[in-house]
Amino acid sequence: MENKKQITGPLAVFNQLYKELDDIYHQYAKEHGISTTALWLMYSLYEEGKAYTQREFCQAWHYPPQTINSALKNLEKQGFLMLKPASGNQKNKLIVLSGKGRQLVRQVISPLIAAETDAFQGLTEEERDCMLSLTGKYIELLRSKVN
Repeated sequence: MENKKQITGPLAVFNQLYKELDDIYHQYAKEHGISTTALWLMYSLYEEGKAYTQREFCQAWHYPPQTINSALKNLEKQGFLMLKPASGNQKNKLIVLSGKGRQLVRQVISPLIAAETDAFQGLTEEERDCMLSLTGKYIELLRSKVN
């Protein structure tokens, strides 16, 4: 029983830290009048620098298609992006930033990425590598246990 306590205590702290990090992004999105899903959509379009499909986004960012579809419709209605048919498949739509969307990216996403970069650079290279490596390893181990 003691061994379980030694694990679950740090595990609870890890989960709380994960939720705190998630809340930072949620609050940032809320302060800028967009949903967290919309934030990650716009973020990914900025990072990729090119249009891509809803399916590609769902696979890369681990969102259910219904969640993304709803966010896309809202962003399209607000004029931040356009959905254009992908070549060869009319059902598969490319997500493309509009002029208004590019402005949102400059005003909201770019400063967020700058803040993330500054925070990440506050870690040593060894700490960054360790954080990425261990987080990736933990995700794979957890995935193998719950699937």
